[in-house]
Amino acid sequence: MKLGPLVTDRIADLRPYLDSVPDPRSRHGRWYSLTAILLVCACGVVSGANSIDKLAEWGQRASTALLTVIGIRVHALRWRRAPSSATMARSWGC
Repeated sequence: MKLGPLVTDRIADLRPYLDSVPDPRSRHGRWYSLTAILLVCACGVVSGANSIDKLAEWGQRASTALLTVIGIRVHALRWRRAPSSATMARSWGC
């Protein structure tokens, strides 16, 4: 299945709402903000993803510009990578 495109200037509208979601995770070892994970999930679902693996696949295929808008930060080695399916599952307590 091919996942559809998403326009980058439409993502920021969800951010204030997702920022208000309480993050139950410990601060220790956390790389991705909960808002960034939720934005990847929301974008993936809008694009046709229907499982955690497909959400992660959508994130891996997203452009660097889109990941920047979503809020995925840059690693010290200069790469920017979306959360894996395991990271998403841990964030939801699965």
